[in-house]
Amino acid sequence: MKRFVRNGILIIASATVYSTVSNTASAGTATATMTNTVTIANVCVISTTGFTTTYDPIVANLSTAQTATASVSTTCTIGANPVITLDQGAHANTGSTAAVPLRRLSNGTVFLNYGLFSDSGHTVTWGGTPATAPTAVTATGLATPITIYASIPAAQSGPASTYTDTVIATVTF
Repeated sequence: MKRFVRNGILIIASATVYSTVSNTASAGTATATMTNTVTIANVCVISTTGFTTTYDPIVANLSTAQTATASVSTTCTIGANPVITLDQGAHANTGSTAAVPLRRLSNGTVFLNYGLFSDSGHTVTWGGTPATAPTAVTATGLATPITIYASIPAAQSGPASTYTDTVIATVTF
């Protein structure tokens, strides 16, 4: 600090010196790689819509089968190989097997025979085994609808009523 006296006035001058000292040490670096993995699993979902129709055993279906369509839809992971099978139904007839299902509709006491087919000509029975399922479905990641062709043979009789059956559709992938 310096003191100056001039005309009876004391002037004090001080100088402040700021010093910036860098105290940073030289930092090193290291790296590592990180591998991230996502596995897409084979997945399929399945939905069905059954058929509804009327059957006239007196006139229309006395000599002609009643036909209808139902549908099954699958959405599967790309690359899956889905196979859709249909079981024998809740009211399968005696002698029915997964490969040769003998399906029946029932009103609780009376039965009407019917079949489910993979072709519109009603000649290829859609069964409950891979061998009796339609050709493999192409898995695109989008819903794939498939038509099921139903036929109720002619000349069956029963009381006026509602006849139903429950068939389980399974997708194996």
